[in-house]
Amino acid sequence: MTEGGPTERVRRYGTGLLSTEVYADGTGGYLWRRAPGPSARTPFTPVPAGLAAAIGALSQDGPGCCVLGREENRTRVYRVGGEASVAERALREGPGRGLGETLYAVGALLGRFHALPEHHAADSGLPVGSAGMHRLTSWWSGRTTNGRSATAAELLRAELGADNWRLAQRWLAGALADTRSMVVSHGAPTLGSVIHTGPDDEVHLLTGENLCLAPWYADLGWLVGELVELAWHHGDDHAQWQAALDALFEGYGRDLGAHWNRAAAVRIALHLHDYSAYVALNPLEIRRYASFLSHLITL
Repeated sequence: MTEGGPTERVRRYGTGLLSTEVYADGTGGYLWRRAPGPSARTPFTPVPAGLAAAIGALSQDGPGCCVLGREENRTRVYRVGGEASVAERALREGPGRGLGETLYAVGALLGRFHALPEHHAADSGLPVGSAGMHRLTSWWSGRTTNGRSATAAELLRAELGADNWRLAQRWLAGALADTRSMVVSHGAPTLGSVIHTGPDDEVHLLTGENLCLAPWYADLGWLVGELVELAWHHGDDHAQWQAALDALFEGYGRDLGAHWNRAAAVRIALHLHDYSAYVALNPLEIRRYASFLSHLITL
C-alpha cells in the first residue's frame, strides 16, 4: 500500500460477503481496499478496458465521479477523499447534512452511466443481472447452499405468506427478463460505496465490483430501497427522507413511478438475506423485517 506515499490503516470492517480496509495515504486522501469476504462465492466482475475508459470519462460531464479500483489479485484499491461512507452518516444522523445534494450527484452520475453507448452493453461480456440479484434469486428459489440463509428463507416465507413470497419472486424474475430496459449498470450503488465529505468536495462512487447488464431501474431501485429502509429505521423525518429521494430522482431525470415499492421490497429483502447469510441469523429481526416487507409488497 505505497501508492501516493506512506499509508496508515485507519479503519477495518467487513462481513462474510465483503471486506474493507481504509488507509490514510499520507497526502490528505484515503485508499479504500476492498475484497470479497471469506464466504463470498464469486469474485468481483472484471472491468473490460474499453468500458473502463468510458466510465472514467463520465466525471467530465457533470457532478459525481465513478472511481474504478486498481486491481490487486482479488482486491480493488480506490483513491477517494474520505475515510467514511455516506451510509454511516445517514444511519447515524438521518437525512440531514446535505444528503439531498449527495444523492442528486449520484442520480446524475447513474443517469450518465446508463446512457453509455449501446456498443458497450453489446460487447462488454458483462453478466445479465447483478451478483445481488442472483443471490436473491437463489434464496427465493430454495437453491442457496448457505445454512443460515436457508433457515432465514424458511422463517421469512412463513411470515410473509406464500402469495407475497411468490409475488416478490415474480418482480425479480421480471426485472432479469426485461431485455428492453437493459443498460450497463453499476450493479450495487449502495450508500456504503458513496464517499462525500462536504459540499465543496466531489461525490465519489466506488465502481466496478458488480458491473452487469440490468434494467435501468435496478440501480435506482437499489438506492430507493436503502433510503426507504433508513427512513423506517429512524422512524421520523419522513419529509426529509422524501426530499432526499426527490433529489435522487431529479439528478437521474426520472423516478420509479407507481411501482417504486417493488424495487424497495426487493432491495430490502436482499439486505435481510445478506445480513442473515454473512453476518448473523436473527429470527426476531426477520419477523420485524417481514412485517415491513409485507407492507411494501401489498401497497
